[in-house]
Amino acid sequence: MLPATLLRVSTQYRRYYATQIELTEDLLRALALALPGRFEDADLCSQSILSVLNLVSLFNTHLLARRRGRLVKEQGEVGKDPFSFNDHIRRFYYRRPWPRLAAASLSIVSYTEVVFELFWRRRHDKAQSNWRWIAIIETIKACLRFFLFYNSQRSTVLHPAHLVRNIAPDSLDLNTTDKLELGMIDPRTGTPSSADPDLLDEKIRPVAPRSGWAHAAEILWIIRPVIYALLVLQRVQQSQMDSDEEDEKAEEDAWKPWLVSLGIDLMARVARYMQPMSPLEKEESRRRDFLLLYYFFRGPIYTRFTKNILDTFCDTFEHRPIVSIVAAALNDYRVFWEQSYFYTAGS
Repeated sequence: MLPATLLRVSTQYRRYYATQIELTEDLLRALALALPGRFEDADLCSQSILSVLNLVSLFNTHLLARRRGRLVKEQGEVGKDPFSFNDHIRRFYYRRPWPRLAAASLSIVSYTEVVFELFWRRRHDKAQSNWRWIAIIETIKACLRFFLFYNSQRSTVLHPAHLVRNIAPDSLDLNTTDKLELGMIDPRTGTPSSADPDLLDEKIRPVAPRSGWAHAAEILWIIRPVIYALLVLQRVQQSQMDSDEEDEKAEEDAWKPWLVSLGIDLMARVARYMQPMSPLEKEESRRRDFLLLYYFFRGPIYTRFTKNILDTFCDTFEHRPIVSIVAAALNDYRVFWEQSYFYTAGS
């Protein structure tokens, strides 16, 4: 009796839990988005909530994917996800334990790196220590991406590296399309996603291995953040040696890391188009093209150009109706890309 009772209680709990997933996540995400600028350390509090929410969302998506798998078996259907992005993730990342672990680790690092950087900067006020930490994190992410790249027959590494939620949690309807979690925008980071809801499996041809210039393009794109972090770290160390004191903002005036990073990104962009791409790879390429806009929010281009434009805009429209809401939001969120590298890293 006891095992049967526990099984019934567990089943009821999971069914009730599934119906509350989206409501809970939306409420927490709205709370986190409303916090910046409200009190001291509100940015850290907001990112902490988002990081916890991101990890819980990963677990929820895993739970829903398992329930979907059981429903597929019960209905006697072929266990192939009609959504091409999820099918790609299952085929290349989830069939073996080590690629699955690497994909999960990459997702966890990507969704928690901002809050860890904010914590680290509050405990260590030296730029050299901060950028050494950033270089380590970027190296870890690059190693994980290389592992996924070469264990997926050299297919383009997609973002995110985990399954996306393409079923309604309250009904687990396999044919639901209006509940797609990551349709073009990743709600956990606000950056574009490769998960296009229009890319169904029957429309997609197999992903071809990257070769030649396209292979080199993927390597360049993976190592680009590491090179940028190391160049900034070198700049900070050189500044410390020249002035006998560490300049915490030395990286803001360093054109070399910014230009080298942009050059690598542009070379990778040109090279990856030298081989035909599948629709999934085209979506990932568009996502990476969008990330080029982040160059306006870091390095010397931000301190000498973008920041002045934002200052002028916010000062001009601070007391104007309606537009003042946008100006206030910009002022509240500027602390993130001004104090956190990962917020606009595009990596």
